[in-house]
Amino acid sequence: MSFLSVIPESEASPELKQIYEELKGTWGFVPNYFLASGKRPELIRLQTALYEAIYAKGVLPQKLKEEIGVVVAGINASSYRVAYHMEVLRRMGIERALSRKLAVDYENAPVEPAAKALFRFAAKLTKTPCDITKHDIELLKTGGRSEDAVYETVMTVAMMSLFNRVSLGLGLVADL
Repeated sequence: MSFLSVIPESEASPELKQIYEELKGTWGFVPNYFLASGKRPELIRLQTALYEAIYAKGVLPQKLKEEIGVVVAGINASSYRVAYHMEVLRRMGIERALSRKLAVDYENAPVEPAAKALFRFAAKLTKTPCDITKHDIELLKTGGRSEDAVYETVMTVAMMSLFNRVSLGLGLVADL
């Protein structure tokens, strides 16, 4: 489950129990990611707030942000986060075959060219962030993406990088 000890629901403080209940309301259970973060409930709150701010709002559809998430998780070889995004996409009506393809071979996934351009940008930002140039941004804008869409893509990739590093660093195992 985790390289570090977790705080199970039975041992959670009142504040943490409330957070766990909220998570169960969303997922039907408390994901290992949050059980492993139980020592710092304030960080769980901050991470869920960040997720909601980036994913629930903005110009890019949440489905596209989740697809970016599975691309980034695949590049980072984060099996926990790949499983997470695949489950979220399944709940959004996306077939597992497409989610798997995005995780392992997004270049050949049957998606719109505009989405693929965002995936390429996300991959470059994930693999070689120092190589991002104004030209990369201009390519997205020429392809019809607004500055807001580019900013949301950058924020999505950055957030996914955080979540991937936490999952990998704690040795989390998929629980979906």
